[in-house]
Amino acid sequence: MRSLRRALHYFEQVGRTKSVRAASLALHVAPSAVSRAVQQLEHEIGTPLFDRTVNGLQLTAAGQIVLTYAQRWERESEQLADALRSLSGLQLQVLRIACVEVASYDLVPSAVAEVQRRVQGVQLQLNVGNAKTVLESIANGAADIGLVINLPKSAPGRTEWTVHNPIGVVLPSGHRLAHRKSVRLEECVSDPVVLPDEGLIAHSAVRAALESLGRFQIAATCNRIVAIKSLVRAGLGISFLTWFDVAMEHEAGEFRFVPLEGPLIEQPYVSVVTARTAKKSAVVDLFLETLREAMPTTEFTA
Repeated sequence: MRSLRRALHYFEQVGRTKSVRAASLALHVAPSAVSRAVQQLEHEIGTPLFDRTVNGLQLTAAGQIVLTYAQRWERESEQLADALRSLSGLQLQVLRIACVEVASYDLVPSAVAEVQRRVQGVQLQLNVGNAKTVLESIANGAADIGLVINLPKSAPGRTEWTVHNPIGVVLPSGHRLAHRKSVRLEECVSDPVVLPDEGLIAHSAVRAALESLGRFQIAATCNRIVAIKSLVRAGLGISFLTWFDVAMEHEAGEFRFVPLEGPLIEQPYVSVVTARTAKKSAVVDLFLETLREAMPTTEFTA
């Protein structure tokens, strides 16, 4: 039984990553051990679980079925372990959260810390990734709660609530625009810009407006929010980020966040989602309540 469970666990990682090497890195075991586990399952079942292609491993129809059952077994095994621990008075409640990067800075950690203060034995399982990764975690049952920016209409799960997450210009506290209540993008382009990379929400929010202005000074481009703030801090230029990206620094007086206005500015929003069919535990309900209270206000002081 133990060897079968290990084989299924290894197979599940390969099914997720489409690569034996990537699965071995995630599992911290040799690629040969992962390959043997997959071969063992294929031998037991009597049919291939993957098609080996130039683009990597692709699940066969049988492989997709086995993956679904393997994921279900993992979840039910965790529930069984929790039930057994509760019988002995040693219950460990796992709070499984998937979120985009910005929510991992302060929002989720602060809310989890408050839950752990109020309920002993709560362990956090946090997966930080892009919106696609977060929604996949909700869809396949790997996460109880997800936080995403600009939730697609066809997204899986149930939307608990959505809040406005304005886009704005991030400035040094002594900048000429620092005490404005709002600014238009054309008022900012005389400054060097640390431009968020295309993979970030802040880029898509201002892209159309920037294109309409033509030329502007790009001091740097960057694909990580933390690094963008460091570049602004170092004096390379101003940048464009969302309120959740810089709420802590703004309130501490380190940066100033001034909302951008204009018809071409796309204003982002943050959504909290949960699995559509799963029954929420008391600790999940408590976290949602705590999270809602911890959401940064979008009222700004000039």
